[in-house]
Amino acid sequence: MSETAGAGPMDIDDEKAGLRKLLREKRKSARAAQPDASEGLSAHLASVPLPDIGTVAGYVAHGSEIDPLPAMRGLAARGFGLCLPVVVAPGRPLEFRGWAEGLALEAGEFDIPVPAAGAEILPDVVLVPLVGFDRSGGRLGQGGGYYDRTLPRLRAAKPHFIAIGLAFSVQEVASVPRAANDAALDWIVTERETIGIRP
Repeated sequence: MSETAGAGPMDIDDEKAGLRKLLREKRKSARAAQPDASEGLSAHLASVPLPDIGTVAGYVAHGSEIDPLPAMRGLAARGFGLCLPVVVAPGRPLEFRGWAEGLALEAGEFDIPVPAAGAEILPDVVLVPLVGFDRSGGRLGQGGGYYDRTLPRLRAAKPHFIAIGLAFSVQEVASVPRAANDAALDWIVTERETIGIRP
């Protein structure tokens, strides 16, 4: 989807802000009503074609985000290395540090747990938390732009890079407002289905 014709940056920002408020409430309700949603998410993620080997970046669920931990356990059991995102500074892309279940985490930016130490890793697959999504690969994030800066960098470094958005099904909208620098997803996985994005 291209940027809405005639819509300026403030129009898109205002539209996104309104959607975030609505979808955060839907996500919060879904998290409370579906305690087993993460298991469904993990089952559907298993159907996404991934590289035979590589490193997958997950995330630590914050607030009402759908929890990727069961899916990450499944990926580790298949032989994938795991890493987590780290905010290093405002306006910069995310960095990723290796992680395995049981390794120490410390509070990072926004009090989100991050690996306490480790060298930077460039993952082959990134699991992206969402506020909202559409079936064209549009994603609505928290508004900081971190994944919008990070995903193009990884695509340039990794020819077969895959970005997979994770969400509750109720976070779907008909069309996410998208600016020119908003990074799209390759797949979206919810507790109900797997959505492959067609070019």
